[in-house]
Amino acid sequence: MKSLHKAKSRQEAKRIIRQRVLAGLFATLLGAGVAGCDTTASDIAGTHIFTGVEWYIALDVVSIINTDKTLIDHVVSLSTGRDCSTIRKIDGKSYCKKDPVPEPPLYCYRTLAAVSCYRTPDPYNTGAQTVDWPPTRSRSL
Repeated sequence: MKSLHKAKSRQEAKRIIRQRVLAGLFATLLGAGVAGCDTTASDIAGTHIFTGVEWYIALDVVSIINTDKTLIDHVVSLSTGRDCSTIRKIDGKSYCKKDPVPEPPLYCYRTLAAVSCYRTPDPYNTGAQTVDWPPTRSRSL
């Protein structure tokens, strides 16, 4: 019961952190919008266009909502080839995901009763051909 409560509290804490980050970005967007309080003809006509900073913050918020990454995170991910995220770092994990260690290939051969798999090809020099194991949906033994 305690582990379930811990899991729920961790998820709740992550949700609260994410909400605070988004609220801070949204507040910055609103603050940037009202920072220039001088009224111009374009504002009266309703043709106000976001400034560059306002566009960046708005796109950053949309990016965080959809991908859990900021725009900078996307650039870093593209340049390093790894999956990097500020939200993941805020959650207490590493900034970039570590690359998975590839598993060594298995070499599987038919035996009398079943299929035997080894880490090295043909370890007993029997000359047997490998089989697709576990079988895929399109092929079976």
